[in-house]
Amino acid sequence: MKKMRILLCGGGTGGHVLPLVAVARAVKKIAPETEIYFAGPEEFPLDSLREEGVIVKKIISAGKLRRYFSWLHIWELVKLPLAFLQSFFVVSVINPDVVLGKGSYGSILPVMCAELLFKKIIIHESDAVPGLANRFLSYITDNIAMAFEETKKFFPDKNVYVVGNPVRLKYLEMKPNEAEEILGVKTQKPIIFISGGSQGAQKINKVVLEALNELTQKYFVIWSAGGANYTIVQHSVLNNENVKIVPFLNEKELAAAYILCDVALGRAGAGTIFELAAFGKPGILIPLERNGGDQPINAQVYAQTGAAVVLKESELSKTALLEKISQALNQKDELSRNARKFAKIEAAEQLAQILLDLAN
Repeated sequence: MKKMRILLCGGGTGGHVLPLVAVARAVKKIAPETEIYFAGPEEFPLDSLREEGVIVKKIISAGKLRRYFSWLHIWELVKLPLAFLQSFFVVSVINPDVVLGKGSYGSILPVMCAELLFKKIIIHESDAVPGLANRFLSYITDNIAMAFEETKKFFPDKNVYVVGNPVRLKYLEMKPNEAEEILGVKTQKPIIFISGGSQGAQKINKVVLEALNELTQKYFVIWSAGGANYTIVQHSVLNNENVKIVPFLNEKELAAAYILCDVALGRAGAGTIFELAAFGKPGILIPLERNGGDQPINAQVYAQTGAAVVLKESELSKTALLEKISQALNQKDELSRNARKFAKIEAAEQLAQILLDLAN
């Protein structure tokens, strides 16, 4: 009997890569003999996929659209023909039974080549408002999965699956004492977990730094500052025993931070939102504000469920930050309860099963 082959496409950011890790795990759990491949650029590290036994085929990064004028647009166009040929060769050699496009410019060429080769295709959209890549790809596939119910209105009326956003839940059942040991955190104070994403968010970090003395008088702070900002932030808060600063958190450490915290504060990417929901944690969302950005809508949709409070980036200040943390702690039980109601912890398994059904 021929082994099934699944091709995952995407890349560029953790928001597009890390959900594929969860899907790969789920596929292996349901059908262990399945061969899983990934095709896309490695602008975000792909080691987490490799660790799941996914065979990674790197493709030249091409076709990235910047929402501002840049001469790099010309370079992206120059690379396109070579990237297309490489994508076509990779998809042809893998010869997948089904292809999952996760969005972003990294998925466009492999999915287009899969269509030219008459392969079965499904795309998944994480955000409440779909990105340009998935809007385009929705016209060449009959199968569209999405995280938010509200996203249906943006797509053609095809085979639509609302599954949530796959998140890594390997350590969801971790005990608090184990989490304390992993992070080296032991405190009687309420714990605030602050993260700006894999790269950190300079605006968030700047205001947190301004508010840190007030914060650490009342709370213990776990602060994932991002690799680019870690050294500067670390030197600014020496000898403060009520804060733990790290450049980034691996999967186990991230789960430990969620389990220990009373409130989590961060951006409003779909990954963050669905992680908050899965761990049942009250959230303070500070969506990245940019033209055409998806995070403000993500934050609005999630906050309407009563699971989080929103602090606009344009209104971000020390005073506003402290007020929102106090508000979230006062509403902690309600926010946590609504987060758990919103959670779709079986998203990876549902998407994996859809892939396997299409592959048969």
